[in-house]
Amino acid sequence: MSSDERIRNRRNFRSPLLLIGLAMTVVYLFLGAYILIDKSFLPAIPVEFRNIFAGMLVVYAIFRGWRIYQDYF
Repeated sequence: MSSDERIRNRRNFRSPLLLIGLAMTVVYLFLGAYILIDKSFLPAIPVEFRNIFAGMLVVYAIFRGWRIYQDYF
């Protein structure tokens, strides 16, 4: 098998992982933004902890998006 064929096979295998990674990045980003915007979501948790958790979700989404960008583009 030539190296060109191996590269093509590797790209075909990684495409589903790229889609899953992008979907999870969007989910983390959306959930973090939703928690920050909607104050009635998770009412039993104090506001400070909810905001910290939402901020961590947004930061992790940015980090995950950067890793996907580095790996695939």
